[in-house]
Amino acid sequence: MIGKVLGNRYEILEKIGTGGMGDVYKAHDRKLDRIVAVKVLKPEYTDDSTFIRKFKRESLAAASISHPNIVSIYDVGSEEIDNKKIHYIVMEFIDGKTLKEIIREDGRLNEKRALNYTVQVAEALKTAHSKGIVHRDIKTQNIMVTRDDRVKVTDFGIARVADNATVTATNAIMGSVHYFSPEQARGANVDNRSDLYSLGIVLYEMLTGKLPFDAENPVSVALMQVQNDMPLPSKSYSDISPAADSIVLKLTMKNPDDRYRDVYTLIRDIKNIQLGRTSNTDFARTSYQETMIMDDPRVQSNPNGKNKKVIRREDRPSREIEEKKPKKKKKGSPLPVILGIVSAFLIFFLLLYVAPRVFNRSDEAAEMISVPPIVGETDDVARQKLEAVGLVISIEGNTEDPKYEDREVVSQDPKEGTEVEKGSTIKVTVNVLPDAINMPDLVGKTLDEAKEIMKENGLEISEVVEEHDDEVEEGKIISQDPTAGSSAVKDKKITVVVSKGEKEKEEISIPNFKGWDEEEARSNLEAKGFIVEVKKDYFKNVGIGQVADYDPKGTALEGSVIILYVNNGEPSSGGLEEENTNTEDNNEDSKESDTESRNLTIRVPDDGERHHVLVKRTLSSGNVIDFFNYNKTSKDNPIQVPIKDAYKGEKFEVYIDGILNNTEVID
Repeated sequence: MIGKVLGNRYEILEKIGTGGMGDVYKAHDRKLDRIVAVKVLKPEYTDDSTFIRKFKRESLAAASISHPNIVSIYDVGSEEIDNKKIHYIVMEFIDGKTLKEIIREDGRLNEKRALNYTVQVAEALKTAHSKGIVHRDIKTQNIMVTRDDRVKVTDFGIARVADNATVTATNAIMGSVHYFSPEQARGANVDNRSDLYSLGIVLYEMLTGKLPFDAENPVSVALMQVQNDMPLPSKSYSDISPAADSIVLKLTMKNPDDRYRDVYTLIRDIKNIQLGRTSNTDFARTSYQETMIMDDPRVQSNPNGKNKKVIRREDRPSREIEEKKPKKKKKGSPLPVILGIVSAFLIFFLLLYVAPRVFNRSDEAAEMISVPPIVGETDDVARQKLEAVGLVISIEGNTEDPKYEDREVVSQDPKEGTEVEKGSTIKVTVNVLPDAINMPDLVGKTLDEAKEIMKENGLEISEVVEEHDDEVEEGKIISQDPTAGSSAVKDKKITVVVSKGEKEKEEISIPNFKGWDEEEARSNLEAKGFIVEVKKDYFKNVGIGQVADYDPKGTALEGSVIILYVNNGEPSSGGLEEENTNTEDNNEDSKESDTESRNLTIRVPDDGERHHVLVKRTLSSGNVIDFFNYNKTSKDNPIQVPIKDAYKGEKFEVYIDGILNNTEVID
């Protein structure tokens, strides 16, 4: 995928990660000139039309979510690469690490930092839940942390589509089942409270550096999520406060009704803890019962009299519960029903995942290896890369295609990223060019010299491209394709780029910068190709940090130095005198300027649509600049465009949606 362009826009730069559903690449958005992340679905998903339809629908729904703590989705598309259909999502690129990576590298987080991250994730969930979107896969692998410590939750909308697929995607289950809510483990319907349970597991992992439930296989972990009591974080580390214990337990109640109803109360409770107001929190209450559960007989008290943990309401003494509720006819235990559901889930999973491996593998589990990318490498490099990870190369065929390098690997089977057993054989096809020679170095040579060199080697230049270059002398070669040292044959297309010398500099109009902020004026000038020099002194006619004068005025050659005189607010005897500057400006204005303050009045059609308004200004020098360029509606009528320092003979042309609407000449 490296070097490929998706949607005629996203150039793939490098692979930055692999998930349960696809690989993630860093890419350059050529249209908006920005770095983005592109998630490409794995091949096993691309043939399922129902899955792809849901994938696009849910991804577009997730794209409607906008929040600082959510990774933005920019685009969803599909592309045919090497005769294979691929589907991808374009997302915001995050310069940071996953929360899982941070915990692995730094160990457990302190309580203050863990609660801060939890609030940020909760804020993201608040926005998603308000739009009816449940994440379904909250885990530390799906939580990014930027360099400035901002949390970004990713993969919104994708988990809903993955629900049916992850049963067969073993790696995805192994990564997610540790964070499953009990209802997810049973295969029941889930709502926003399932995300809260998963967030409780994430908080526990941040506080302790480990997961609360772990086992050798996902079935055992799922069973623990349904049956086992949630351990207290403070059992692992005594410096964890009772308040943090209570938040974790409230989030991870087995019964969804006993958890927080929504993230609003969770956020409020954590912020109260952060402010030291634990008496105002509701984490000690069940969702439908206002009775405090901090006073359970099994709760240990610390020296300060604060409780060490929260006990579920079903653990309260039966006598106390009976005093609060009228006696009801005893109902049958729900335990057999729960066990039946769990058993069905286990049998299905064992048949689908465990049984095939029991019969096809030895007692000792084979080590699985992710196949590295070797297409585009020479066969020697490919052999080294495969052997380094314990795989074997087998050259199954050859091609003789001039568009590939000599000894270049053009295909591999299995494909990169596929999980195979250690010691497996990777089949490759290698390009072998007859009579291939090393491409000579033509850079810096004249075109005639290059043609002579190529003739001596039995080659011929097939295409010559001319470009301006400020450093390479006119008539000499700037670059070549193929590059020097690479393989070349008689039929291969050889292109050279020849310098046309320095590009002629054009005369560019300089706006009137008086009164502009320094940075705004600098950015404008640098964007036009000027070099900016700033001189600061005291001037009364503008505010601090604003431009009082500039030199030269009117027009200047591209690349010229423009001096900005900026007010620093500090009177001094040296520098450019403000009074002299004002006198000069006043004389200049009285001689040439005819518009101290004047407006162009523009009206757009009253049809409720947005219209493009462009005002072109023809300067007295003859140069034309875009003076006003905005989209407006009839609500903006009348549109007043101020004209400052316009001189006799200057012309203003008003275009609405590309059609000339009005012309005014200063006379």
